[in-house]
Amino acid sequence: TAWQRTLAVPGVKLFDGPMCRLESWRSCGKALVLNLSRTSYRRFLGTNLSHPDLADRLGPCALANPVGVSPALVSSDGHLLMGRRNAAVAYYPHRVHPFSGALEPRDPLDLFAELRRELHEELHFAPEHIASMHLTGIAEDLSIRQPELICLVHSTLARDAILERVQPDEHHAAWHCPADPTDLARVLTADESFTPIAIASLLLYGRLAFGQAWYDRQRRPFIDGD
Repeated sequence: TAWQRTLAVPGVKLFDGPMCRLESWRSCGKALVLNLSRTSYRRFLGTNLSHPDLADRLGPCALANPVGVSPALVSSDGHLLMGRRNAAVAYYPHRVHPFSGALEPRDPLDLFAELRRELHEELHFAPEHIASMHLTGIAEDLSIRQPELICLVHSTLARDAILERVQPDEHHAAWHCPADPTDLARVLTADESFTPIAIASLLLYGRLAFGQAWYDRQRRPFIDGD
């Protein structure tokens, strides 16, 4: 029902692609161990996106819980970049969100290969446009109960070159900010339409780049619900 209702919205594009469902995760030394199974975008839309309250009544296993992949993207000239989602997306239209996607079931499954694929689809990145990739943490969007792997990607391209590559299928523009502690602290408290995962990716980038004390200060308003 949710799928048919969403398809009826003018301009919205849907594709029922395969996704990886998160069953459990654990930290093991410097490794993050994920226990995955299969799900699909249709199940994601029908549960997490349309009825996340099912988790309160039936437990989190009632949801599709696909694993998202979101990078904090840093240009070669020191800017953080994200996309401004357009009206054609099924959720969070017109919000600022990482150039992201979801893990798809493959054998073998390679997180960073999936990340390269998403950056190619959304920004036409080639392998030489990526200088480095790191996993910085795992977060959950509490509004839709979706788990997300947060990464840090350094690009060999400057900010303006990346802006020219933004594809209109999902984004109508891009957001950017100097990747320094003062500017990033300012935008986190500004009236910007960030998605929860956009905030998580910025906070985790800041923890890695500027230290734990900066991270603790900036995350406090979100913990307190201000």
